[in-house]
Amino acid sequence: MSSITKETFKAGDFIFFEGDIEAHFFIIESGEVSIFMKDKKGAKIEVAKLSPGETFGEFALIDKGARSASAQAVSDVKAMKISAEGYELMLNDLPLWAASMLKSFSTRLKQMNTALKEISAEK
Repeated sequence: MSSITKETFKAGDFIFFEGDIEAHFFIIESGEVSIFMKDKKGAKIEVAKLSPGETFGEFALIDKGARSASAQAVSDVKAMKISAEGYELMLNDLPLWAASMLKSFSTRLKQMNTALKEISAEK
């Protein structure tokens, strides 16, 4: 299996779901992707709307955990899908301290996502 493949999604397609255990991330070539979570009451909370050149899904690779949010194509999307192996090859080009900072950032962001769900549930 190749460490980098091209994927296409139609508008409305779900790319992955919060809680999924997967070992890859995406780089958007064209189109727009919505990143969102559901609060404890099931309401959708959009975290980001991403455009070409932006990445998503990398946090699950960095901390080897479950997806912290869901991703859905807003429009037709073309993206590069990077496997864990491809990611490791990319990390080899980064100094050790930079990889450590990325892992720390991922942990803090997941904690913030959890806090946002708690706040939203209180409303």
